[in-house]
Amino acid sequence: MIPSFSEQDVAATATVADVVDSLRRTLLHEAAGTAWNMDKALTTWPERSSAHALGAVDLDEGVVVFKTWVNTPAGAAALASAFDAVDGRVLATFEAGAFGSLRTAAISALATRLLSDPAADEMTVLGSGRQALGQVEAIAAVRDLRRVRVWSPGRDSRAAFGERVRRELGLAVTVEDTLSAATAGSPIVTVVTRAREPFLRLADLAPGAHLNAVGALLPDSAELLSDVLPAADVVVVDSIGNARRASRELGEHYGDDWSAVTRLADVVAGAVARLEQPRLTVFKSLGMGLSDLAVARLLLRSAGVVRA
Repeated sequence: MIPSFSEQDVAATATVADVVDSLRRTLLHEAAGTAWNMDKALTTWPERSSAHALGAVDLDEGVVVFKTWVNTPAGAAALASAFDAVDGRVLATFEAGAFGSLRTAAISALATRLLSDPAADEMTVLGSGRQALGQVEAIAAVRDLRRVRVWSPGRDSRAAFGERVRRELGLAVTVEDTLSAATAGSPIVTVVTRAREPFLRLADLAPGAHLNAVGALLPDSAELLSDVLPAADVVVVDSIGNARRASRELGEHYGDDWSAVTRLADVVAGAVARLEQPRLTVFKSLGMGLSDLAVARLLLRSAGVVRA
């Protein structure tokens, strides 16, 4: 029988810290040319609904992974499958809601570990939706946070989210009434919203800050105003192919010349390093198959489907 991992199986087996380590290993394979993404395909329809498909191959692990999902205002669901890269047999299937949240949070954490000030002990999260808590948990896995600052447009939603961070993660929280108060002096800022129009200015970001731009996943969405990216010393993406297809912000800034954009895999491999005193570092995550493969690898090994 083909193993099938439920949402509960995924949550019980893979921690954010585990996924960060698995991602690092997978991205080293990408940097070496033995693993690669199959670029995302997507379509959208009113109102704010979308369908996505992507995949990846890792020859060092001998695994191929595919994931498909649908997001609508009424809900979302995702499925993933893993295949043997040598003989093509199905290795496992996965309910991929928690799976996807883990890889989205973990890749922000990996980028933060590599690009933010090593002494950073505070973060700001802009947004209070379903991905926000995982983002905070992930950053707390790579930085010893003494405080989390929270802001989102709705007073009640940001207050409720701040309470969740206190209760579920045991972190000190300040819920701010304005975006500028939330970001002032903050060394790590994660913006994870469903904004359709940009709202975050360079003036909102402290000198030396690291920014994780995790929302704005569709070509008609944006979170960053036009003065942010030109000020960044380093702009890193998970997948350049997916970023070119889906990031309005990067597309408007870079046009046809993306030579200044760096893959996270190259940062992991040491080809690009954080400057001593950057004005700003930016990580833009659009989602990629290798992130899903890193989660699948953990689950497959835990079940003895592939070798540890």
